[in-house]
Amino acid sequence: MMDAGGKGINVSKVIKILGGKSKVLGFLGKENSSWFTKYLQDMKLDFDFVLVEGFTRTNIKIVEEKDEVYTDLNQNGFEITEKDKNVLLDKLRTLANPNDIFVLSGSLPSGVKADFYVEIIRLLKRKGTVVIFDADGTALKYGLEGNPDILKPNINELQSVLTLNEENPLAIARSAKSLFQKGVKKVLVSMGDKGAVFVTEQISLYSKGIPVEVKSTAGAGDSMVAAISYGLSKGMNDEEIFKLAVACATAKVATEGVKPPIKKDIERFLKKIKLERLVM
Repeated sequence: MMDAGGKGINVSKVIKILGGKSKVLGFLGKENSSWFTKYLQDMKLDFDFVLVEGFTRTNIKIVEEKDEVYTDLNQNGFEITEKDKNVLLDKLRTLANPNDIFVLSGSLPSGVKADFYVEIIRLLKRKGTVVIFDADGTALKYGLEGNPDILKPNINELQSVLTLNEENPLAIARSAKSLFQKGVKKVLVSMGDKGAVFVTEQISLYSKGIPVEVKSTAGAGDSMVAAISYGLSKGMNDEEIFKLAVACATAKVATEGVKPPIKKDIERFLKKIKLERLVM
């Protein structure tokens, strides 16, 4: 089974399922661009890519159904030139408007410096947008210097930028709140089957994981990011956004492969979520 993925595309798929609108931006290799654009058109997803030389990479996921073991084989993709980078930055300057919501996610392509996310975040913040950031490794560490508004790390990613001696919800919430010193306003930490923690300047919340048959973990974090984006666009409060994020992620892991969750599953899990307030 072949599908168009990438974290940005995954986010847009779920936003559409929730009833929202989005536009996918980024780089796309010219050599196989027609397959991607046809796929997105068939999915009725809006997009505006910067076409670059080469192929968009193919990532292979091998699923051993008997043991539920997942193996990822990620290929190398195209290399970005300085011209490509500047075309994307110019596109962002043109498209970004005050109060727009931008999701920056995934690994950085070859050819750009480790601080490229910092440059993008600062550009978008100057335009008055809300920036949701979801990355790992060096990209995450550098990106934090751009002061994104909302961060969505998993527990391992959080530990890569903060000292975390315990993995209980209260300790995670306390550590996540230290990121507010970098200008972050909300942090959602996913912990797999152990649930998730959501901290804002006003409230700290914990949700246990909902028992479910895990069919695929691919895209679960992206589903959470989609829920945050959609919730913000609809004026939801923090508790409503967090519940929707947990429901979307749960529905995704109950869905096979890289397919997005279906709305009725999201609504079903939404009714099962109970939040616990964490007293700091």
